[in-house]
Amino acid sequence: MVNNISGMLNSKLRFTGMASGLDTDSIIQQMMRVERMKVDKVKQDKQLLEWKRDDYRSFSSILKGFKDEFFDAIRPASNMRSANTYYAYKSKYSVEGVVTASANSQVSMMEHTIKVNKMADTAKISGAQNIVPGDDESLSLSDTIETVRDKLGGDASGITFTAEGKLKFEINDKTIEIDKGKKLSDLMSIINNGEAGVKISYSSFLDKFEMVSKSTGASARIEIKDDSGFFDAIGFNKDGDATYVAKAYGEDAAFELDGKASTNASNIFTIDGVTYTLNGLGETKVTIAQDTDAIFDRIKTFIDKYNEIVDKITAKTNESRPKSGGRYGSYYLPLTDDQRDAMSEDEIKKWEENAKKGLVRNDGLLSNVLYNLRRAMGDNTGAGTLASIGISTGDWREGARLNINDEKLKKAIADNPDKVMEIFAKQPEKRYDPNATAAERKERYDGSGIIERLFDVIEDNIRTTRNADGKKGLLLEKAGIIGDLTEFESTMVKQIGDKEKLIYDLTEKLYDKENALYMKFAALETALSRMNSQSAWLAQSFGGK
Repeated sequence: MVNNISGMLNSKLRFTGMASGLDTDSIIQQMMRVERMKVDKVKQDKQLLEWKRDDYRSFSSILKGFKDEFFDAIRPASNMRSANTYYAYKSKYSVEGVVTASANSQVSMMEHTIKVNKMADTAKISGAQNIVPGDDESLSLSDTIETVRDKLGGDASGITFTAEGKLKFEINDKTIEIDKGKKLSDLMSIINNGEAGVKISYSSFLDKFEMVSKSTGASARIEIKDDSGFFDAIGFNKDGDATYVAKAYGEDAAFELDGKASTNASNIFTIDGVTYTLNGLGETKVTIAQDTDAIFDRIKTFIDKYNEIVDKITAKTNESRPKSGGRYGSYYLPLTDDQRDAMSEDEIKKWEENAKKGLVRNDGLLSNVLYNLRRAMGDNTGAGTLASIGISTGDWREGARLNINDEKLKKAIADNPDKVMEIFAKQPEKRYDPNATAAERKERYDGSGIIERLFDVIEDNIRTTRNADGKKGLLLEKAGIIGDLTEFESTMVKQIGDKEKLIYDLTEKLYDKENALYMKFAALETALSRMNSQSAWLAQSFGGK
């Protein structure tokens, strides 16, 4: 609406000064200058609010990215809330190729001997080879079921269809049926994607079918009941039990760990915090050692990203707002339309870069974020402080930034990884609750490691869920964030909306006042025109005598 009024002001066609010879447009523009300055001032205020809102939103987005990367359970490799993140091991083997072993949590013993006597295996049935009569003949996955029957010998193949023209059989007590006009590939897809727990494949080179169970171990099975004769025709093994056309079973893995014999349905299993993957038969000694470098790298990556966020917020809250006229000049303000018209693109860009600086200098909300981050990182956790393991806050001028003593941190990881884990990832009894009382928040804080304390700081500021008062995180309530309802409902969005309404009201008054001035000048032109007409008449009348 504001733009519509502005357009009316700028585009209305008038013919002025016809009688007086005055530059009416120029005179009125000068008379309206003060009124236009009022509108320009509100527009500048609105633009400053929008830039400041964008600053807040950028910090909300940064904190959200930080939370998603380091506080999310679906990213176990970087989830700093998980105790497993602070344990990493590397394994050595006296004989390679028997097993691989890995550990991602605390383990009680660091050396084991394992002997693999038998690998876990699937249930498997292999059909006969060259099932299609004739040389160099084979089936095609695009063949229909009826065509397959014909290629396998027609009536002689023994394959029969139901009265409805379907091929029907059971695998592991699951009934499968398919129309004879469907393709062989459709049949295989139904079997492979069904609930029977098996997979069937066909080699055109060998002209041979094979079926295997999807699981391993003694409980894995393939049991086929087939009155259609299909599996007999493709050469699956006959079973002595007349109930089944064919059947097969898997086998459990058999191994000895530190002299104790055991079995397992899978070749991958976890015992006492160590996950073993059986690769072959044989015996090997597994030695597990703490991988100090891996844990150090995880912590350093986290601290580096944390420092990056702190540096950005600190830089913005310490950023001075420059003045366009030097030390005693006025601050850079958003450009008016007239100012933009008088400047080049480069000049506009440089001006706006300066106008955007220092808008959140010493901002209370952002300063409070930095204070709480520094406090969370500096306070004792009960298990110790970060400083005790080589991570310390710097000078107060650095804000909440952390510095790592590499040697001290690596030594702490090697000597006492449990302490490192407790300092970082200690879990409190109470969960985060935006409605918690001051006493409850203190109880959670005192029982938390630094990661949970950081989590609370981030949630307090960018939480998208509402508390009992209907409020979201502080930064979101202040400026909102794109993708959330606060993008359109926040304190600053309301302030910007109020400015837009004020601009509209002022522009409407500006239009009315300008119109009134033109009406007055039009009246003047009319009066002068009449006077000129009368003067001409008098001159003509007296001249005639």
